[in-house]
Amino acid sequence: MKSILLLAAAALIFCSCNNKAKGPKPLCDTSCKSDQFTYTGDATFNQALTLTVNGCSPDSLTWTHRHAGVTRAIQLTEFLNKPVRLNRSAISVAFQDTTLVWLAFNDCLTGRGYLLKLPYRKSQTTQKITSALNSFDPKFVVDEDLRAYTDEGNIYIDNVKTGKSAQMTFKEKYAMDFNNIHEVLDSINVSKSRVFVRLLKQDGKEKVFEKKIEL
Repeated sequence: MKSILLLAAAALIFCSCNNKAKGPKPLCDTSCKSDQFTYTGDATFNQALTLTVNGCSPDSLTWTHRHAGVTRAIQLTEFLNKPVRLNRSAISVAFQDTTLVWLAFNDCLTGRGYLLKLPYRKSQTTQKITSALNSFDPKFVVDEDLRAYTDEGNIYIDNVKTGKSAQMTFKEKYAMDFNNIHEVLDSINVSKSRVFVRLLKQDGKEKVFEKKIEL
């Protein structure tokens, strides 16, 4: 009887360890060593973006264009309206001339990609994209000057240096869980001259799209 109980206990431990191993792996470390991230742009325009975090969770966001005397700020927690865990390794900032700032990041826990378009003009509203295909994901290869995102039926690409954009359609809609994106969108490779996307249909078959672009 004692040996049977020991075997049962061992089996439970094995199953528990196995389940943990199969759980989702965080995209990045969720322990923070800093409570503020600051990025600077062109020295001529004296551009900057400052992101404050509280225990790896986003807090406030401020972006400035001191040459034009402009400073804008939002409460990022409220703006995102969902819990997100950040790490410097999965954050990037690009300053597009004197018009706006692009903030890209991924949630460390789910891997979901975010993209924020932050204009300097106060008459223009900030834009939040919660379906970004950022290059922090090892299966998404995107040129450093480009940003990509999808609406499940198309992929959109923007050049954060020139403002040029391109688009490719999937010809049908693919329902995607952006917290588990690779169930449907396997991988992408985006350069300034080509976009390549590999999707997985419900029957498990691959669907590949490719298009020449000029960015």
